[in-house]
Amino acid sequence: MPLFEQSHHRGLWGRRNVAKLSSMDIQETIDSLRKVLESVIAPGVESLRLRLDALEKDMRENGQGIDRLDGRVDHLSIRVDHLAERMDDGFARLDARIDALGSGINARLDTLTSAILNMRQPTYPDAVLTRLETLEREIEKLRKQV
Repeated sequence: MPLFEQSHHRGLWGRRNVAKLSSMDIQETIDSLRKVLESVIAPGVESLRLRLDALEKDMRENGQGIDRLDGRVDHLSIRVDHLAERMDDGFARLDARIDALGSGINARLDTLTSAILNMRQPTYPDAVLTRLETLEREIEKLRKQV
C-alpha cells in the first residue's frame, strides 16, 4: 500500500504532513530513478557514442582512401592510354617493316626464280641442273615460310 494511503488510513497525520512526506517520497523516487537510468542508460549511451565515433573515423579514413584510389586510377588510366598509343605506333612501324621485308624477299625470290629458269637449258650438264633443282626447292621453302 502506498505511503499516502497508509498515512491516510492511520489518521494520525494531517494533510500537510502527508503532502510533505509525499513530495519527499516523490523526490527520492525521482532520484532513485535517475540513478537507475544513469547506471543503465549512460553506459549504453557512452558505448553508442564510442561506436559512432569509431564509425565516423572509419568513414573519414575510407573516404580519404577512396580519394587516393580515385587519384591513382586516374593516373593509371592516363598511363594506360599513353601506353596504348605507343603500342599502336610501334605496331604500325612493325607492319610497315614486315611489308617492306616481304616485298624485298618476294622481289629477290622472283629474280632468283627468273635466273634459274633462264639458266635451265638442256645444254647444261646434269650436275648444274641438279643444283638448279635444289635451288628451286630451297626457294619454294622460302616462299612457304613467307
